[in-house]
Amino acid sequence: MRAFQHSLVRDVMHPGVTTTSPNTPLRDAARQMGDGDLTCLVVELADRTRGFGILTQKDLVSVMADVGSFDGLVVADFMTHPTICLDPEWNLTTALALMRMMGLRRAPVVADGALLGILSFTDLFRHGLAGLSGEDA
Repeated sequence: MRAFQHSLVRDVMHPGVTTTSPNTPLRDAARQMGDGDLTCLVVELADRTRGFGILTQKDLVSVMADVGSFDGLVVADFMTHPTICLDPEWNLTTALALMRMMGLRRAPVVADGALLGILSFTDLFRHGLAGLSGEDA
């Protein structure tokens, strides 16, 4: 699809990313996600050379089903780390191929160790629809 071949990750990503730390109580992270109507939080590690983590709604639902409580748990106990990050200069075809291969619904966008945004399947879907109708996303 032309819309994906000629567009870059930076053009479609969500630039605003809500972050948390690995030591945040899981209950607080869940509340932050619920209050902000968020599907994930990017976890910023103190040592940026170790990359980033991600905590998703799916992770939280699994905790509720398996553990039954957030008491005494922190984000680091259930986040995915390391997470696959995308380069803002990649074309969407490359990003989508990697996300599909790795089974990712969303991925942080990082350049030179700095978190720039996040790209989700929802972003890709909306961009694709705009391309079908000839509009900008």
